[in-house]
Amino acid sequence: MDPRYPPHPGIRLIRMPRWAAALVLIAAVSLGLLLIVLAAGLALILIPAAIITGMILRWRLRRRMAQARRAGEIIDVEYRIIEREQ
Repeated sequence: MDPRYPPHPGIRLIRMPRWAAALVLIAAVSLGLLLIVLAAGLALILIPAAIITGMILRWRLRRRMAQARRAGEIIDVEYRIIEREQ
């Protein structure tokens, strides 16, 4: 490749030293591990909180349904079938 005529005008290729590439790789792996640890920690907090909240809501709903059953009134209705005219 002739350096006087680059394949992409305005873009200049440079070489990265090995130590810089290793440093970038170490930083990327460290960031990935940090994100995994943060996600696991957040899951350890949110999953039990969601389970406990669901159990409390279920208990309260059952209690309200039982109260509604006791407090309800019976309505007596008679039904009459009316045939349609043809």
